[in-house]
Amino acid sequence: MFFTRIGLLFAYLGFGWGILRVGLGFFGAYGTESMADNIAFANRYLAASSTGEALNEGFLYIGVSVALGILCEISRSR
Repeated sequence: MFFTRIGLLFAYLGFGWGILRVGLGFFGAYGTESMADNIAFANRYLAASSTGEALNEGFLYIGVSVALGILCEISRSR
């Protein structure tokens, strides 16, 4: 039961972090004028080399968090 609760906590936090990263990635991709501004935005706010890298990582966080959440729901029902 303890690990199920910890897993759900990590799933929610990872999902929120992924959504935030994807949102900022799209904001940076469409909100900057040039590729140099895009790279500067990604380096400063997303700790990534480009907004595309931040989007990939965000979608990865979302996918892993959904899978972890599904496993925790299965664990809770047993």
